[in-house]
Amino acid sequence: MRLRVLLMAMALLSASLPAAAQTGGLSGSVSATNQLEYSYSTESQQEIFENWLDVSYYLDGFRTGLLLNSRQPSEEGQRTTEIAHRFFEFSSGDFDVRAGHFYGMFGRGLIFSAYEDRIVRVDTALDGILFSTRKGRFQGTAFSGSPSALEIDVRGMDVEYDLGAGWQGGWTGLTYLAPAPPNKINREWVTGVRLQKYMDFSDFYLEYAWKQGYDYQSSLDEEFQPGRAFYASLNLYSGSFALALEAKDYDRFSVLKKADGTVSLNNPPALTREHLYTLLSRNTHNLNADDEIGGQAELTWTGPAGWSLVASSNRTENHDGAVLFKESYGHLEKEALGKYRLRAAYGYQDVTIEQKGINHFIIGELTIDLDETRSLTLEVEHQHTELGDKLFIEVGPPRFEGILHPGNFDTQLFIAELALAPHYTFAALLEVNNKTLPEQLTEPGEKEGPFPAGTFSYTTDSGGTFTVWAGKRQAGQLCVGGVCKREPAFEGIECYWSFRY
Repeated sequence: MRLRVLLMAMALLSASLPAAAQTGGLSGSVSATNQLEYSYSTESQQEIFENWLDVSYYLDGFRTGLLLNSRQPSEEGQRTTEIAHRFFEFSSGDFDVRAGHFYGMFGRGLIFSAYEDRIVRVDTALDGILFSTRKGRFQGTAFSGSPSALEIDVRGMDVEYDLGAGWQGGWTGLTYLAPAPPNKINREWVTGVRLQKYMDFSDFYLEYAWKQGYDYQSSLDEEFQPGRAFYASLNLYSGSFALALEAKDYDRFSVLKKADGTVSLNNPPALTREHLYTLLSRNTHNLNADDEIGGQAELTWTGPAGWSLVASSNRTENHDGAVLFKESYGHLEKEALGKYRLRAAYGYQDVTIEQKGINHFIIGELTIDLDETRSLTLEVEHQHTELGDKLFIEVGPPRFEGILHPGNFDTQLFIAELALAPHYTFAALLEVNNKTLPEQLTEPGEKEGPFPAGTFSYTTDSGGTFTVWAGKRQAGQLCVGGVCKREPAFEGIECYWSFRY
């Protein structure tokens, strides 16, 4: 998660790009990234056009930048062109000061995790001032800012100290005024402590946090309902084996719900695996920091001759004991078998509480190296879904009530991809299913298949990308870091490009 925050910051600020410019007789560096998304629906003839232009200027420890966001319209139907972010920052060897919009994460995100993800349309940036310092074994951060969708002033502080011998300790504090009834003041306090230890054969991390709970309910309440959050991880290493264990317990711990209009200002670890395969990714779990308890385990093995194995399992329940999401996954891979690379995977997901049933997945992937610059990848994903019984009610008169048996169905996805390094990639996709009843549609907006599609991608010498997708796509979920967005079924054309200057 720390690496994710670092990479997002690098992408947004583009401070490391060496494009030089002359401004007012002073020599500095100017960098910019541009990302565009366009889609046209052949069914509704509706268009979506959204562009993000990030520009930053750096000179002798001083940096300034802005994000120009153009929506004509966006996915939500907004039509604006505005400066969405702007900042001024000064860095020295001992401290950094930033005024304007900023992101960040304290610990593992139990209390504070402000970030942007354009895939699921999350942007919890704060607008204010951020100060951080480093001195020997000590480092600290303090900020004051407001989220985009709430008229609330948030004060935060985080300190971390290197205790020596591989030990590190930290403390986080956050405070703001929660909505209150007339003539009442409900100041919310959120705080947490953490401890981590690094060893040659193992490392572990513990974090515990608690809050007053005035902002737990959406309605005004004179009484607070205390919240708490616990997260722990343990990693063990032995030769070619590595074992990762994680546990979570989140109770009434959403911090500033809908800080950007959608998600909260904190984002604790979801402890669900993020898959690279399409069908496996459609039923992943949407994190609820107010009522979750669970764990995840993952075993990896790197063997001789390019063999590797991954086996993982996770389970999430609420505090009443109801299973919200349960999953097991494993794959066996051979990195090189002559000119071939092979992977076979199996997955199991139980999401019956959301009426999505029990899913079994079998996946095969084969890559053929045609020569030094060309490769062909063939992928098959198979999903078998077992739907549970549903209560059927027909409003009368006469009124009828009974049990409906939707039955089982199968879904297949076929992908063929030709890569011509270093510039071109072509892919053909086909999704089919044998759903025969309306009750077998487990996602809102699902349509009948088949769903054929094709893509073309071009990568420039400087790292820019241009992608065109055309065809039909089934409805489903997009999930990143425990945050999910429902995507409706779509038929038409989409274009994406991203360039750096």
